[in-house]
Amino acid sequence: MQVDYAFICDYAEAKDKVNALGIGFDTIFASKIPARHPHFNLVIQLRYSIAEVGSKDVTVHLINADGVDVIPPIKGKLEVKPPPQGMIDSTVRLNMEFGNVDFKDYGSYSVRVTVAGQEIVSIPLRVAQPPKTA
Repeated sequence: MQVDYAFICDYAEAKDKVNALGIGFDTIFASKIPARHPHFNLVIQLRYSIAEVGSKDVTVHLINADGVDVIPPIKGKLEVKPPPQGMIDSTVRLNMEFGNVDFKDYGSYSVRVTVAGQEIVSIPLRVAQPPKTA
């Protein structure tokens, strides 16, 4: 499998096509810590070959700079269906919602996704104090 795209956004729907708002942010500004972020989505499109058809274990980790899970890992199954007739590859999308995530410290975080035990994507995320205004 290969990743066509992966991003964090404010909100997304991923059915026949992806509709997303606030695509690709990488920083959450928080005036104080701990900070609770109300909502964000993770969207990934994977391209696979006919040889990769079947049920795959998926795990999503949101970790801090020390590699410690911020929330319990999210585990599920990805059903990779045969490509349409006459094609040797196809795509599948993941759209995961995160709600009311508590960040205990300023600093670097990462959303990491594994499929069948192999890490396929790592998206950096930062929690920082808001910039000072003039």
